[in-house]
Amino acid sequence: MAAAPADLIATEYCSFTGFTNIDKIDCVGGFATIGQIPTPFGGGCYELYVAIAPNQSANAGFTPRDYFITAGPNLYKITLPDPPTLFATIPDGGCSNPGDHTGITFDHEGTFDFNMIVTCKGSGGVWKVDGEGNATNVGFVLDNNLRPCTIENPAVVPRAFGPFGGQLWVTDEDYPNTVTTSPGAVHAMDSNGNVTLDVVEWHGVEEVLVIPQTPCTFCSGGELFQAITLNEQGPYGIYQYFPADFTGLGGNVLVTSEDGAGTALVQFDGTSYVTSFFDNIPGGIFEGASFADCDVPTPTPTSTPAATFTPTATATATFTPIPTATATATFTPTPTPTPTPTPVTIGVTTKTFSSTKVTITFQNNAAVGQVLTGLAMTWPQATNGNLTKITFNGTTIYNTSTGGGSLTTSSLLGTTAQRTIAANGGTATLTVTFQHNVSTNASNYTGTATFNPFGSVTMLP
Repeated sequence: MAAAPADLIATEYCSFTGFTNIDKIDCVGGFATIGQIPTPFGGGCYELYVAIAPNQSANAGFTPRDYFITAGPNLYKITLPDPPTLFATIPDGGCSNPGDHTGITFDHEGTFDFNMIVTCKGSGGVWKVDGEGNATNVGFVLDNNLRPCTIENPAVVPRAFGPFGGQLWVTDEDYPNTVTTSPGAVHAMDSNGNVTLDVVEWHGVEEVLVIPQTPCTFCSGGELFQAITLNEQGPYGIYQYFPADFTGLGGNVLVTSEDGAGTALVQFDGTSYVTSFFDNIPGGIFEGASFADCDVPTPTPTSTPAATFTPTATATATFTPIPTATATATFTPTPTPTPTPTPVTIGVTTKTFSSTKVTITFQNNAAVGQVLTGLAMTWPQATNGNLTKITFNGTTIYNTSTGGGSLTTSSLLGTTAQRTIAANGGTATLTVTFQHNVSTNASNYTGTATFNPFGSVTMLP
C-alpha cells in the first residue's frame, strides 16, 4: 500500500481471475477498485507493492502523484482517471521468480538521483528506474557466501541518520547470521552498490519505514497505515496510527515483522543504531505499510480523479478486529475539506548575497504559525561551490555537503518549534552557506520553501 494526504492505495492479495484489483480507500475506510493488472503466473495470492511518485521524483522525469505497482518484473503505472499501463520491465530473473515481493520506493534524499528504486527478492538485485522507464542496476545484496539475500520493502533513510544515512535500507526476513540467532536483518546499500549486511536486526523483518520529520495525514486523520493479516490466514485489514504516536520521533526508522514480533523503533544514539520495541497487534502478520507522504501533491480543486473502471472487489470494508490502543482497524472521522490558503499570507521580505552566504527573511502574516517542512533550490555551482549548511533562525536544519548546483529535501533537522515562524507578523531568517563566496546575481538562483499548513513559497530569484 501507499499513502499521501489525498491518496490511500492498496492491492488485493488473492485473485483467481488472472487480474489483481488495485483499490483506493476513502476517508472512512470504504474502497473502490480503480484498476486491474495481470496477476503473476495467471492467478493466486501474491504480494504486489505500491508507491506514489513524490515531488522530488520530477528531478528524474516522473510526474508527481502517479501510482506505481509491482507485479514480478513488471511495473505498472496509474494516472487517474486512466487505466493501468505497463511502465517498465526489470531485466532481472530474481524479480520474475518468485514473481512477487518486488520492492518499490522513491528516493527523497537525492543520493540515488531521486529515482524510483526496485528490489528483486530472488536475486538480491537493486535497480534504479527513471521517469522514462529505463532500469539501471545498482548492485546485488549477497550474503557472506555470495548467495542472494531475500530482500524486499526498501527505503532510502535520511542523510543524517547515522553512518548509513542516505543509503538504501532493505529488509531480509530470512537472514540467518544474526547476533540474536533469530532470523531477520536489515542491510544497507550505497549509491555505488556497496553493501553492508546486518545493520539492524529484527525477527522476520518485513519493511523499512522512515518517520517523517513533520507529520502529514490522510483525510482519516491517520499518519501511518499498516496492512495486517490476523493469524496468518485470518481476516485482512488496514490499521492506522495517528501523529501523536510519533511525537519527537521524526527522522528515525520503524521496521515491522512478518513473524509476529510487531514493530521496532530504530534510532541512532551517536555511536550505534539502537532498536527498541514500538508496538504490536496481537496475532498480526505485518505486510505492506506506508506513512502519508507530504511530498506527494494534492489534486487541484478542478480535477476529478474518478476512475471509470467497474469495481469487482470482493473484500469487505467492515473488518473490525481490536488492535492495541495506538491503532484502529476502521476509519471513523468525517473528512474536513482543506481550506484554500489566502494569497500572500507568508512571503519573503529581504534577500542578501554576501561572502559565503545567501540570507532570506520570511514574514508570516497568517493567523497561525507556519512550519518549514521542505526546501528546493539551485545555485551557480561553478561560483559558489558546494552547499555546506542551512540554518533557520540560527538552528542548523541541513548540514550535508551538497554539490551539483541543486538541492531538494524534506529531511530537515531541528525540532518543529525551531522551524516555526510565529503567526501575525512573525519573521524568520534562512541562511544558506556555501563553500566559496557566492554570486550576488539573484537571477542565478531558483528556490522554494514549503511551509505547513500554507504550502510553497518562492524565495529565489
